[in-house]
Amino acid sequence: MKGTNDLTQGPIMSTLMKLTLPIIATNFISTTYGLVDMIWVGGLGSGPVAAIGTASFFINLAIALSTMITIGTGIKVSHCMGSGKIEQAYSYVKNGFVMSVVLGLLYMVFIISTQDQLIGFFDLGNEVELMAKQFLMISIVGAVFSILNTLYATVMNAMGNSKQPFYIFSMGLILNIILDPLLIYGVGSLEGWGVAGAAIATLTANLLVTLLFIIKTKKLDLISKQSVRNSRLMIEVIRLGIPISIQRITFTIISIIMAKIIVGWGAEAIAVQKVGIQIESISYMTIGGLQGAIAAFFGQNYGARRLDRIQQGYRKALLMTTIFGAFISFIFILFPQQLFSVFLTDETSMKLGTDYMRIIGFSQLFMCMELMTVGAFNGIGKTYIPPIFSILFTVLRIPVALLLSEPFGLNGVWMSIALSSVFKGIILVIWFRKSLRSIHKSLAVSE
Repeated sequence: MKGTNDLTQGPIMSTLMKLTLPIIATNFISTTYGLVDMIWVGGLGSGPVAAIGTASFFINLAIALSTMITIGTGIKVSHCMGSGKIEQAYSYVKNGFVMSVVLGLLYMVFIISTQDQLIGFFDLGNEVELMAKQFLMISIVGAVFSILNTLYATVMNAMGNSKQPFYIFSMGLILNIILDPLLIYGVGSLEGWGVAGAAIATLTANLLVTLLFIIKTKKLDLISKQSVRNSRLMIEVIRLGIPISIQRITFTIISIIMAKIIVGWGAEAIAVQKVGIQIESISYMTIGGLQGAIAAFFGQNYGARRLDRIQQGYRKALLMTTIFGAFISFIFILFPQQLFSVFLTDETSMKLGTDYMRIIGFSQLFMCMELMTVGAFNGIGKTYIPPIFSILFTVLRIPVALLLSEPFGLNGVWMSIALSSVFKGIILVIWFRKSLRSIHKSLAVSE
């Protein structure tokens, strides 16, 4: 089958690494869009950075909503590939794309209709709010293409072909890198557009990626003539994806509420959090690559009933995650100022940013364990388990932040975020091991 790979055969470690590395590279490229924007916009000051950080919450909410489609489609496709049901896999793909387009357009209408209320919630001041609205209105169009691009990458990963998304996203990154300084600061006699220029650059890059995806889809015959729209398949996909979507929507909403708390320390505090999240995305996206590989690997092997490969794969993945997470924690704790100074250099932001990086550094290992294990749960179709713990501890960030901010100020808010990641990482690893034992017993009984 063109553009697909069988993950139920071959050495486990090499199979995982061949699948993981391109996904990590693709995730880094997707994240680099935001990093490049932030580096260039950082030169304009903390106000524009705060504007982008505020608007980005509602772009992230679009991606969170689309998870009900992308995750569910990826799981069903990997299960179908593992059990040899190729044409059914193609039908899931086609239905996923139809749902993604409809969702993206509906969300865009919602944002356009409510932009004043959404941005006004933060009380950032007229100038920053105006920039935030400009960025949001342009970026929300790009979010439609971003949803499609995420689905494309997820489907290709589920089919065992993680290289194509990497190549395509690389082209988008190159275009974004070229356009950012030109559109933000201008060139020659042409005046730059500031934060609006950053949004246009990313929108253009996302559009290019979507066009390349359409071209490649035709070549791979990914949506074949035999595949059809089917409401039953759509319901199956949403049923699998909606627990994770609820989790990510909750996370985004809690982040918005936390931002409302943080803004009490000034727009600089919001800018610091936005920059800190961008730096933290280095570890998030790296393990996100392993998460995607684990979901595809476990999905195909679960479809083929190869529990032995799932057990061995999880042990090896957990070892890799622990080594990487410990390394990132070490870097964040020892070199916070050096990392943060790449983006903002004013004295106030540097002080707040250094504290943020050091405190969050203590949670990086556990965050990595959590993310990798979420991929494991997704692969075996138990998508409802991680959201239970994620939602619980994410919601608890609010009261803990309010409690700890009394003695520790803004650092108390950062502590609440770090503590929730520690608890989620430990509990999910324990719970997945328990789930594997349960699956092993049920398979033994059925045989």
